[in-house]
Amino acid sequence: MQKNSLNFEPGDIVVADILYSAQAGIKRRPVIVISNATHNKLSSNIIVLSISSTPPKTNYDIKLTNQDLDNGKLKVDSKILVDFPTTLEKAIVSEKIGKISKKKLQEVKQKLRELYEL
Repeated sequence: MQKNSLNFEPGDIVVADILYSAQAGIKRRPVIVISNATHNKLSSNIIVLSISSTPPKTNYDIKLTNQDLDNGKLKVDSKILVDFPTTLEKAIVSEKIGKISKKKLQEVKQKLRELYEL
């Protein structure tokens, strides 16, 4: 697969190596693209939110199940870490594995507005 030829849209679930918040290591994990399609076409970077299989810990974690996906499949029920945005170079994305529903993307956007008081 040619990594740089991928087109990214908000709500896409992709896999990439993500730096831990303590910057003590890297973990390959699924993430959700939140940057808009225009930005994603013009930039070599995308903005993403991490997905984790651990139970929700904050008010900014959003449950994510296979019922929340338009396509693709999660291995286990998970959560979206809305308070952990990351900018990634598109070249480190290894693959697309799905897409969240428009309804779930709206929920993510609402949590982002709450978090950043937008």
